[in-house]
Amino acid sequence: MIAKVNLLPWREHGQKRYRQRFGWMLGGAVMAGMLLLCLSNWLFDGQVRLQEQRNGRIKQEITALETKLSLLPEMDAQRDALLKRLSVITDIQKGRNHITRLLSVLPGLVPQGVYLEEITLTGNRVKFSGRGESNGHLAALLANAEQSEWVNEVTMHSIVRANEKQALIRFNASFVLVSEPLAGIGGDHD
Repeated sequence: MIAKVNLLPWREHGQKRYRQRFGWMLGGAVMAGMLLLCLSNWLFDGQVRLQEQRNGRIKQEITALETKLSLLPEMDAQRDALLKRLSVITDIQKGRNHITRLLSVLPGLVPQGVYLEEITLTGNRVKFSGRGESNGHLAALLANAEQSEWVNEVTMHSIVRANEKQALIRFNASFVLVSEPLAGIGGDHD
């Protein structure tokens, strides 16, 4: 009797179950793949959005920095103008006492017999011209100037006597009026 048993329906039934299980597994794998694809797509989109936000923030910061950087040349020009003004003010501060100092130094430099006709102060340089009764008086003028602690670079440019009948000798000279007294020149001054 065993030889007459028909196993075909049982085999067909096993194959049918195997195909169903394979279909369910294939469907589950496709669903899991789809779910995994959707999840990865969602994660990548989130990362892209996050990076776009970061890029937008960076662009805003770059725009703000470019705005500030565009002001730098104007600020540099303002700083340069202020430095020039400060330099002019400093020069004025340094030179404001030159005339007073010159007028206080001149009486000690000019001996009797020398007459000044013109005095020009340009910066620290003093140019003067006048007449002297003799070469000795002009030599005394130069000696006084060289001994003064407020005078430097004494130069006699010209000494002219037109003729023997002319009583006075014309001269042109110059010196530099210093801002601080020269140490060791002109003796002790308190």
